[in-house]
Amino acid sequence: MRNTLRNFFKQFSSSTAPEPKASTPLAAAPPSVSTIQPALNPEINAPIVPTAIPTAIPTTAPMLGDAKQELTVAGSPEPSVFSPWKPQLPIDSLFFDWIMAYPGEGCNLEIEQKVLQALFGLLSSDLNDAIVVPRVPTIIPQLLASLRSRSISNGEISRQIVKDVVLVGEVINAVNSALYNPADRINNLENAVMMLGEDGLRLLIAKVAFRPIINLNSGLYTRRAAPHIWAQSEKCAIACRELAIVLDPFEAFLTGMIKNVGLIIAFRLLDQVCEQPKFSYSRAFQQTFSSVAATLSYRIAQRWGFPAEVLVALQQQTPGSKPIVWSELGCLLHDADLLAKMRILANQRQIKIIDDTVKSGLSTAQLACFENLNQVTQY
Repeated sequence: MRNTLRNFFKQFSSSTAPEPKASTPLAAAPPSVSTIQPALNPEINAPIVPTAIPTAIPTTAPMLGDAKQELTVAGSPEPSVFSPWKPQLPIDSLFFDWIMAYPGEGCNLEIEQKVLQALFGLLSSDLNDAIVVPRVPTIIPQLLASLRSRSISNGEISRQIVKDVVLVGEVINAVNSALYNPADRINNLENAVMMLGEDGLRLLIAKVAFRPIINLNSGLYTRRAAPHIWAQSEKCAIACRELAIVLDPFEAFLTGMIKNVGLIIAFRLLDQVCEQPKFSYSRAFQQTFSSVAATLSYRIAQRWGFPAEVLVALQQQTPGSKPIVWSELGCLLHDADLLAKMRILANQRQIKIIDDTVKSGLSTAQLACFENLNQVTQY
């Protein structure tokens, strides 16, 4: 299955850059709790997962960004200096509190420790559990391979799509949406494929590939948070594609889609270890939880064989003690993620966009993208 996933994501990448090697999985943490902190192996700069989490949450989140193998794109120059947007509102914290249903002040140290123990244990695993990391439908890589061929007909593509009833429904719904606004409803699959076009179909297939990760049959935390995370991921992907002026737009779109996959996985784990419907948590817990989730996104993308440029961009989303030398895609992903979160928070009336100070520092293109995210509902 791993080879199938690898082939899936190689379909859209024409890059010949070698795939970065995954770090060797380490043993899971024992049940005992000690004060050992995450450390670095200075020779390979690969993750050394703590044998146990600390007995008290530190005042700052562990710098997981330093605990990953450094990636470079073979044959590429040093990345240029890009400056990410720094919003005046704590967008990440506001979004996290919202999807956690605002549990209130204070913290429950026992639950925090239990959750983080499980998260660090997952980080030390090989992520083989299909329940935690769902598999991509087998029809998806076949379709992406077909779309690379300029000689394939719409009829041939339709015959492949019809094998997956979910994908058929997505295609028909997409062409009948307000985005395409046909004069009459389109129910013929071949006509729908023709209207979508190659780019539209590739983007739609990418959405369907990621959707199995959203499983509303999960526990309370996932059921509550996953739909919002999925909506944010779609908007993040849209923003990445829209703002990718010189970058490959489809690669940027996929980078946005996988940005918060790790966050959904972390919520699934939260359902397994926490029985309370709500619990108060410290800001340090939120930062650590989010940092582990970002590292999980990187690990999953690495396992699925994403291009090196995407892995670098994902790696740059985790905090670290070293200043980040942003790649163009990494900076783009950072800004698109914040724009998508801010758009959803504003639409859900969790924040008020009443003056320009909230959007201070955004470029003209980013401001236009933020407004467009309010309208777009299809990839």
